[in-house]
Amino acid sequence: MGNLGVREAGRMAVLSRRWRRLPGLLPRLVIDAREFEPAALRAGGHARTKRAMERVAGAVESLLPGDRAIERLRLDAYLLRDESYTVRRVVERLNDAVDSGKVAAGGLELVFRATGGGAAPDQDQPSKRQARRLARLLAAAASPSLLPSVAELSLVNLRFTSPALASLLGRCTGLEELGMYQSDAGFGAVLDVGHARLRRLAVHAVDEAMYKKLRVSSAPRLERVVVANWFCRYAPVSFGHVPCLRELHLKNKAVYYQEPVRLSKMLASTPHLESLTLGFSSWRIWIEPEAPKQLEPMFSKLKSLVLTGIFRGCDLSWTLFFLQAAPFLEEFILEVDKPLDAKAPSDIYGEMPKTDDVTWQVPEFQHHHLKHLEFSGFNEEEMHWRIVELVKERAVNLQSIALDDGCQACDVVANEYVLSGGIKNKKPVLLSVSQITGSPPILTLV
Repeated sequence: MGNLGVREAGRMAVLSRRWRRLPGLLPRLVIDAREFEPAALRAGGHARTKRAMERVAGAVESLLPGDRAIERLRLDAYLLRDESYTVRRVVERLNDAVDSGKVAAGGLELVFRATGGGAAPDQDQPSKRQARRLARLLAAAASPSLLPSVAELSLVNLRFTSPALASLLGRCTGLEELGMYQSDAGFGAVLDVGHARLRRLAVHAVDEAMYKKLRVSSAPRLERVVVANWFCRYAPVSFGHVPCLRELHLKNKAVYYQEPVRLSKMLASTPHLESLTLGFSSWRIWIEPEAPKQLEPMFSKLKSLVLTGIFRGCDLSWTLFFLQAAPFLEEFILEVDKPLDAKAPSDIYGEMPKTDDVTWQVPEFQHHHLKHLEFSGFNEEEMHWRIVELVKERAVNLQSIALDDGCQACDVVANEYVLSGGIKNKKPVLLSVSQITGSPPILTLV
């Protein structure tokens, strides 16, 4: 019952008198404006989002005065382009609920979405106006206890001024999760994040007008960081005091002016990483070749490594330097994309990367802890067989290999792989490592 949304609980309540109080009994209440959009109106239209927010305000006013305290309240709200009265009604009811204890301390999850234009803030002028209105509204109408009770905050398509964003985040002293989706503090601004309770952070950009750099100055409880797309010339993020950071996801489609990222420098303050995902979006390999010894301090506890969006045709032998730098790695996942249907504009991204973009030497070493190799986008070309064999030769305790052509959604029929004994099997296939070598390598089914 705790996973029901307001609309589902409301539908159940109309079926029986015994269930009429059901919405007010939910331990976790989810009020999502997207679920209140009237189907009769045009999708994405202003009238539709306005009607949805009127229903949200009504739901908040009817449900929050209940007799039972709500452990967690998630509110996903639209910011309307022409008025803020509806949002003010919602904020005032949230004030009452938090001040009276109807919502548990630290039990708020807030999502604010700009409406009324394109996807990118620099193309969507209302996102600036709505960000300004939201900042003013929260500064004027939010009670002193409201923002400190926000545990999760997501901002979607909003462009603040640097002081306004700093003030908003600074007042959310209990923040545990922050999501910035197409949201920033203006062109070239540094997004500075530092919260004592912050555990999860996600920053997604969409165009060159977004933030210049993400700086995590001090977040002693931070465990997970996701950064998708950046347009600064150098490293997209810098870390200060982050002793608990265990999981890091970085994904970018590198543009022509961006310098390769030196991981040893960017991750110098993250010695406890256990999971690392690097995405290249079918384009340039945006990391700089480094000696494995330079990365060992950062990768000494790394257990899972995912390299995704590697462009098809790229020689994959360069990936072995990660394996050498992470002596306790247990899982190694490679994902090669299918061929692009169309090239991106050359004036933005340059020409399609060539296979000689990465020319790192293949190191000789032994790895004693790698247990599983997974390869998505695998096909029977020589360089793909070669990386499987290179890993197999070095990982002396490798237990399984999973090969997947990654084309379940493609129009072409997936090829079948011929394995030892003349057996044919469709992918994905889980394989145990054979000690017999061959060309292609002989693999035996589990």
